[in-house]
Amino acid sequence: MKHLPLDVSTLKMMIERDYVYIDKTEHIFNLFNKGNRFYFLSRPRRFGKTLLISTLKEFFLGNKNLFKDLWVGESVEYQWPQYPVIHLDFSTIANKTEAFFDASLSLELKTIATSYGIDVSAAQSSNDKLKILVRTLAQKNEVVLLIDEYDYPLLCNLEFPIVANALQNMMRNFYSMIKALDPHLRAVFITGVSKFSKTSIFSGMNNVNDITLKPEGATLLGYTESEIRCFLQPHLEDFAKVKNLSVDTIMQEMQAWYNGYRFSENDETAKMYNPFSVLHCLQNKQFKNYWFETGTPGFLVHLLKKQYQFIENIENIELSGSSLGTFDINDMPIIPILFQTGYLTIQHYNKELDKYTLSYPNHEVAESFKKYLVSALSHTDIVGVEASIYQIKHALEICNIDLFCNTLRSLFANIPYLLHIPEEKYYHSLFQFMLDLMGLEAQSEIMTSKGRIDLVVQVKSTVFIFEIKFKDSAENALKQILEKRYYEKYTAGGKKIVLIGLSFHYKDKTLNIDWVNQEMAS
Repeated sequence: MKHLPLDVSTLKMMIERDYVYIDKTEHIFNLFNKGNRFYFLSRPRRFGKTLLISTLKEFFLGNKNLFKDLWVGESVEYQWPQYPVIHLDFSTIANKTEAFFDASLSLELKTIATSYGIDVSAAQSSNDKLKILVRTLAQKNEVVLLIDEYDYPLLCNLEFPIVANALQNMMRNFYSMIKALDPHLRAVFITGVSKFSKTSIFSGMNNVNDITLKPEGATLLGYTESEIRCFLQPHLEDFAKVKNLSVDTIMQEMQAWYNGYRFSENDETAKMYNPFSVLHCLQNKQFKNYWFETGTPGFLVHLLKKQYQFIENIENIELSGSSLGTFDINDMPIIPILFQTGYLTIQHYNKELDKYTLSYPNHEVAESFKKYLVSALSHTDIVGVEASIYQIKHALEICNIDLFCNTLRSLFANIPYLLHIPEEKYYHSLFQFMLDLMGLEAQSEIMTSKGRIDLVVQVKSTVFIFEIKFKDSAENALKQILEKRYYEKYTAGGKKIVLIGLSFHYKDKTLNIDWVNQEMAS
């Protein structure tokens, strides 16, 4: 049985050391057999971008022997021309300052040039080194330029606008240089996570074909179900044997946990499995969070804390096609970022309106991201969040209002003072959002004949009716519930009814919560 490529991302090592390789060579061949030469592809982290770049490198270098058992080596007549390849991985380029970036990129280009026997030391900048290198290599044959993680320097510096803007200017000049070298280039392929404007990739390099949401890019990265069953069948069978289950049952579970990514507006396009999670699941023979636990980017944490109000209806968000496009480093809307980073995916596309409906792709992301949001908003680590969620749910199940409110207060107390908005609707919204993230059945603004109930939470045997106040007493909140008889709507349901008045207020720049509660007589 072939090894699972858990820590391998180069085609050469996979083939020579007997690792499983999910054969994407038919897609690659078709991509560069259509006349297009320049491509851009955005995909979430750990989705196989680096392996794709490695495969393209070996393909264009003409290393036929590596492909002899793959689709392109068995199914088509291909002459295997050899092109000089310049492969740059921007995640390895220093990015703390503009000077570091240019020096590090220059060194990388000089190293590549030396491997081809070319001296670029006279060039003062990375742009000039690239120009000399490409023009010299092109005297023998057209050049292939592969750039992995092009946006990594920007993503690392989003919390440092001066550095980020300086790097963006350098990248704009660098990609403008690539456009100027067009006559010498056989192909250009650029990958990244996000699509930044003002980098010249999507403006200055107007000949780049962005296949991020096009059919030809839809199954280029990630696994389809048929690919898993074809290439990973022995591992599926081994997993099924250990669990004493059928392969079909294992696949059903795997689909719920790791499938659901859709990278094209076409309805016919298969939904993709997260490759990182699938491989680790098969290796460990256990369904759990793998991709999510590898770490959420720091820049996303920063954005979530600033823009949480835009993700309250996160499981059914609609955006226009233009809204999912490029954006500036100084203006990064959270929903498109969550889409491009893999936390949301396409559920439906309305061609007439050019509207995308987005939601979580699968169980792994939905459950993990909800906990992560609570962690980000409350400034509490994940372990603390998991403990708090358990306590809050348990408190409602046993009808312990003090435990419920004390746990809630400890979460809210960690929210920095500067993030608070002195309006009742803010705390109402934040309270419901937290309960939704915890998986509780919470409904807000429920109409009655006497007014609107702020919030109702139902568990197996109890209905909890909340009235929320800001800079007003919890006693007044409870009084409003009683005076407007909000509980009458639920008296016929046979459940216990508990009324809770909540009051949010500041003391020494710390958010405090007071409460009073009353159980209705049955």
